[in-house]
Amino acid sequence: MRGSLDLRRLRYFQIIADTGSMSAAARLLNLAQPALSYHVAELERMTGHTLFERSRAGVRLTEAGRLLRQHAEGIVIQVDEAEQALERLARQHALPARRVSIAIISSMAAGLIPLLLERVTRELPGITLHIQEAGTRDITQKLERGEADLALYLTSTAGHADEPIAHEKLFHVSAGTQTSGGTIALSTLARQSLVLPAPGNPLRNFVDTTARKHGLNLDVVLEVDGSQSRLTAVREGIGATIVGAHAVSDGTLQDGLVVREIVSPTLFRPIYLGVRRELDPHLASSMRRLLAGSLVALGLDATFP
Repeated sequence: MRGSLDLRRLRYFQIIADTGSMSAAARLLNLAQPALSYHVAELERMTGHTLFERSRAGVRLTEAGRLLRQHAEGIVIQVDEAEQALERLARQHALPARRVSIAIISSMAAGLIPLLLERVTRELPGITLHIQEAGTRDITQKLERGEADLALYLTSTAGHADEPIAHEKLFHVSAGTQTSGGTIALSTLARQSLVLPAPGNPLRNFVDTTARKHGLNLDVVLEVDGSQSRLTAVREGIGATIVGAHAVSDGTLQDGLVVREIVSPTLFRPIYLGVRRELDPHLASSMRRLLAGSLVALGLDATFP
């Protein structure tokens, strides 16, 4: 049970407890209610306790919920104070004003950019961000040509000392009316009709390679590169698909879809960070830290502290 508490989910838990309503908490957090329900379910699963009693009138804390709330308040306050102290220190060592160009894979950009911008504005006020959205192949070329200072992409390439800055858990999405459908084994997933990107796409390559390692062949009935188009096909009953944790945690999934965690094995794909060799080391280190924190806020598991 140790290591089961996630700070972001503790904040969500506090707001739900304060409002007594999942819908009210979702509005305050500007988060889709299915996404909030998912985080609560994960918190309950990880702690091994039911934290809320649900009813038509709202939610009420259980005994375990009341115990967690007593500790959560102090934890959140201490973390807020630590962040404020670090912010003050960062301002004392602020970098000179300059423009930083970051190339980001298109599927992740929409959710990541606001989180990164908020951190850069607060901790590196002299930095102006230039964001470039592109596919993995184009991103690595931008880095090689010096058109980007940093790059986030999905496939490791030679020549830039690639480092996994985070690992993203993958989820199975199918048509249905439930918010969360528990888990699904990779062997079960392989027997289903699937809607996936075409070969050459980093997600498809990763899933195909993992399936082959386990002696499985995927039944891909439709190849669609666009994530939203894939979800539309799933909603129409053509097949199931696979998405990253950021699509689950940021509330972009709509009603009519059931999300299941893939297990046996759990799938984590690496997110790589490329850094232009000539970039100032101090700036590179600061941006790496802020990118890692933003990815964690997006629902990924950080590799860097």
